[in-house]
Amino acid sequence: MSQSRLCPVCRKTLLSRYSQEAMCGACLRGAPAPAWDLDALTRALAARDLAAFATTVRKSMKMSQLEFANLVGWAQSTVARVERGERDTLYDVRELVRFADAVGLPRTALLPLFTEETDDMDLTRRELAGLVASGVMAGLAWSIPARVGAEQIGLLRESIDRLYGQDQQVGGSALIRTALFQLSRVRALLDDAEFSESIGRQLLSVAGELCVCAGWLAYDSDDQRLARQLYGEAHLYAAHADDPVLLVHVASNSALQAVRLAREEPGRAREALRFVAAAEASARRWATPRVHALLALREAYAHSMLKDELAYRSAITRAWRELERGTHEDDPPWVGFVDAAELTGNEGMAAVNLGQAGRAVQRFAEVVAEPWLGHRNRTYYRARLAMAHLSGGDEAEAFTQGTQALSTRIRSRRILRELTPLRGLAERSRDQHAEQFRASYDTAGAA
Repeated sequence: MSQSRLCPVCRKTLLSRYSQEAMCGACLRGAPAPAWDLDALTRALAARDLAAFATTVRKSMKMSQLEFANLVGWAQSTVARVERGERDTLYDVRELVRFADAVGLPRTALLPLFTEETDDMDLTRRELAGLVASGVMAGLAWSIPARVGAEQIGLLRESIDRLYGQDQQVGGSALIRTALFQLSRVRALLDDAEFSESIGRQLLSVAGELCVCAGWLAYDSDDQRLARQLYGEAHLYAAHADDPVLLVHVASNSALQAVRLAREEPGRAREALRFVAAAEASARRWATPRVHALLALREAYAHSMLKDELAYRSAITRAWRELERGTHEDDPPWVGFVDAAELTGNEGMAAVNLGQAGRAVQRFAEVVAEPWLGHRNRTYYRARLAMAHLSGGDEAEAFTQGTQALSTRIRSRRILRELTPLRGLAERSRDQHAEQFRASYDTAGAA
């Protein structure tokens, strides 16, 4: 029997397991049409109440404040303060125009803000309805610029950087919908806008990097099928752009996912090694020491899944040696996370694979204690520490560490999945910490 899953953008349409698309048809064409509250929009524009205007736009798009913040390039706290009328951000014309562009609202729809007030609210409403009926404001559509230039490329790169930054704060499950929406916009640019050959290559590379970013967020959301599909799309963009740096990034993330899938399908670990070999071939002429360290790390992890301790030792030693060579001015931004803590955490995961629970506890504890570690990574490694304690027979400490991991605001289905066996044990355990962990797990799972 076929299995279905919800479209990750609209969260309404069921996708068949046989579908090759990442989203439903409506979302692929520009996302589902929101139910615009015309009366509220009209009143807000006519009254110059931009707090109500921003709130109405966000609710029409069915986005949380966090998702909306990522879309328009604000902090979540800024969205909250703008909607409460505590911040006058949108009263800056430049910011208002940028906001309209970000949400796909035609700039002409803002004209009532700059004209004389009118008491004919019905006329204003009919004019706004006319825009909707003509398709100008329909759905989450946006105005595709006639020509893409360096400015648009820069803005797209900034949006990717914001997603990665937010990922460390809140986790992939809170961001995947925003990333997919951004990706649909980039696809539309590739299909409908004009650009020079040079800009076209850059746009293809940006599309690929956004696919990798969205793929990572899907991976962290434990939607492995979507992550794999997005990585495949990123590979096509990299090939079309003739971008060897992007090819290595895609292959590295694909290798990580293959090792994750190897828990249920052991043969995937060998697939991970093939991804690493492809990455090394693309990296041969340009890669920096830190890139080589990342690829050696991916190789080491795959060998640990295959229980090949000798090959693992060789690869992890190579990773440390490359890391010790330091940073390089040509390091791509996506290797910034490759540091001693990352290698130590991977040593802990390899120890689990090799049946060395005591060493795993030691290595995970070292990583969790690092003061500069990102919130999402600390939460993930604490979850792994909990499971390592469980493997070593210390149930009480496993529940304690598991509860701490769930006490953050990180939304990551991947982390919940790591703790699922501990949740099953909590159902049967009489340990005093089990009930607290069980409650924390169920609350996080319902979020």
